[in-house]
Amino acid sequence: MFKKKSNQSVKKIDKKEDLINLFNERIYFGPFSGLKIPENLYDILSLSEILGLYESCLHPIFGDLLNLNVKKAIIVGGNNGYYSAGISYLINPEDFYVFEMDKNMHALIESWYKKNDLKSPQILGEANDSNFLNYQDDVDLLLIDCEGAEETLLNPDKFNWQKKTNIILELHPFYVENLIHLISKRFSKTHEIKLIYDDFQEDDKIQKILSGLNLNIEYPKHPTHRWIMENDKKVFTSGSFMYLKCK
Repeated sequence: MFKKKSNQSVKKIDKKEDLINLFNERIYFGPFSGLKIPENLYDILSLSEILGLYESCLHPIFGDLLNLNVKKAIIVGGNNGYYSAGISYLINPEDFYVFEMDKNMHALIESWYKKNDLKSPQILGEANDSNFLNYQDDVDLLLIDCEGAEETLLNPDKFNWQKKTNIILELHPFYVENLIHLISKRFSKTHEIKLIYDDFQEDDKIQKILSGLNLNIEYPKHPTHRWIMENDKKVFTSGSFMYLKCK
């Protein structure tokens, strides 16, 4: 059992690295709690990722994955490896493919697996029609964040395996008009569809942890943490997601 400690002063710090050290190099909260953070990601991870509160609106969805028999999984948009490592840590799929266009990110993704002694996924480049058409076997889980390319990559009539695939995607309606209607129509016969939106209490949760530790760390708060460039103008955007669960 965890023992309660007496109230004692905590040294005031203002660096993410010091915060990571307080948690013994592990993600603090959420479904990926306990996952070890590689040193080469200390300066790259956001504060919300370190605390395990990143896109916390998806936490119930990740919990639901434990009820599914996920043997084969694909991530499109591997980025810094936070989600790929988290999925491996949580459900350990037998076959796992991670697509990431930026090859500089591949080493970051791999570092999570070395740090946590997890089986590495196959790390690939760009996801496109060609490699999606190659899949013939069932894919149990597809997590996709591809800056608007979901319009092209999510099509069960073209990629037959998607009819039996549970899908978590970040929507980018700022890039693609009528995107929610388009994706919903394509999957309405085969999937239960749930829309999920950013948790705007995330900042309060982060601040509660920082205040409890007497820490002063600056970080981009809602809504300034999400934005795109449109017609040479910085436009703030909200986070929206869709969970497509097989019927």
